[in-house]
Amino acid sequence: MSVTTSTIRRLPLAGAALVAAAALLPGCERTAGADIRYPDDAAIAQALRQNFAEDPDNARARELIQTLGGADGQLDYKVRRVVWRQGSFEVHYDASLRMAQGGEQSLQRLYATMIPKEEAARLPDQSLKAQEDWLNAQADALARSDAAQGQSLKASLENLGRCYRQAKAGDTVPLMEGLHALLSPAREGLYAERLQAPGVQLKCLPL
Repeated sequence: MSVTTSTIRRLPLAGAALVAAAALLPGCERTAGADIRYPDDAAIAQALRQNFAEDPDNARARELIQTLGGADGQLDYKVRRVVWRQGSFEVHYDASLRMAQGGEQSLQRLYATMIPKEEAARLPDQSLKAQEDWLNAQADALARSDAAQGQSLKASLENLGRCYRQAKAGDTVPLMEGLHALLSPAREGLYAERLQAPGVQLKCLPL
């Protein structure tokens, strides 16, 4: 069987689609004679979660999260810093996934989306090992024609295995670190704008 770069379905990364809106709660601090009402961490996380669930631009990212976390998997947010920016708030935060299924099931579901159906039908069984063997063989084949793509696939498989193989329902798996959003007051509460964050790190997502 000849292998081309189109053999393997490329998965979208959750990427910056995790950025969302937040709501202000009481918590005042006096600065330069003005009362600044900072967002509460719990309210930020709740609003980020709600925006991620409702924004149509996040549809493909939601599919990936359900694949990895299960139908009831939930994004959690850890707020690192909130900075007042002349009427808006710059929020720095990390995103993680609270698992609703075992990690091996997550890997099986993810790898099933990466293997073409006609190739999956030829596997000796639908076990995780069979899927990993096929994907590793593709990585080796790709490396002969495109070393960078082959190495990328191999590294992604190794990283995902480390992240999810031992994970259990209820565990939290890190997804991204160093995310930024700008939250501005709006009639509905707050309006979130995604900010470029060159220090963003992908943790347990397909590379």
